[in-house]
Amino acid sequence: MTQEQEKTCEPSGRSSSALSLPVAIVFGALIIGGAVLITRNPQDTKAAVLAGAQNAAQVAPQAINVRPVSAQDHIYGSTNAAVVLMEYSDFECPYCSMIIPTLKKIVDNSGGKVAWVFRNLPLPETMHPEARPAAEASECVAAELGNEAYWKFSESVFSNQKDMNSAFYRKTALALGSSPAQFDNCVAKKTYDKRITDDSVEANSNGGNGTPFTIVIGKNGKIPLSGAETEAKFQSVIQKVQ
Repeated sequence: MTQEQEKTCEPSGRSSSALSLPVAIVFGALIIGGAVLITRNPQDTKAAVLAGAQNAAQVAPQAINVRPVSAQDHIYGSTNAAVVLMEYSDFECPYCSMIIPTLKKIVDNSGGKVAWVFRNLPLPETMHPEARPAAEASECVAAELGNEAYWKFSESVFSNQKDMNSAFYRKTALALGSSPAQFDNCVAKKTYDKRITDDSVEANSNGGNGTPFTIVIGKNGKIPLSGAETEAKFQSVIQKVQ
């Protein structure tokens, strides 16, 4: 696997010693690529690391625990899909933006067999200060306007990461039809703060410390993948779990 296939955003200061962990311990015969920490902020440590390896090494695929997909989730694709790509993402991470076309293509070409579920994993504000505010705004849009508006909002944010700020979120939400008063109140009260935290804790407990972090879920198991992996890699894992 090349470095171009190993891209993830991770909290700064992570030791590169994680690379010494045998991948066989992590997922048996399933080889998981390392992650390259390259972010927009120059102060962030840049090192080749295995995303979430220290935690994931302790999590056998069958031991992974995620809450069931519900109507409150952000779902792209069929709600009856046999395979779910459960992605934990950070709106400010460039690699989370990079993986979107791959996940969309997989779902669009699956004939309803694969769905993509988006959950939040904003990295620390010292690294990505706008990640959590963007997540909070996105949840407010979803609650008021529904799933379709949520995906339009998230696509707009990912496509304009250099413009991320509260004014941009508000402008985007209102353009989609949000009530100014309702959106402002929702964001000010941090109405969905607990949900975002719950998503993050869930990801961390399953070995996800960097973004994007995706758990591929099917009737034959749950397998985590770290980083902006290729379509071929995702398809190979989908075959294992479906």
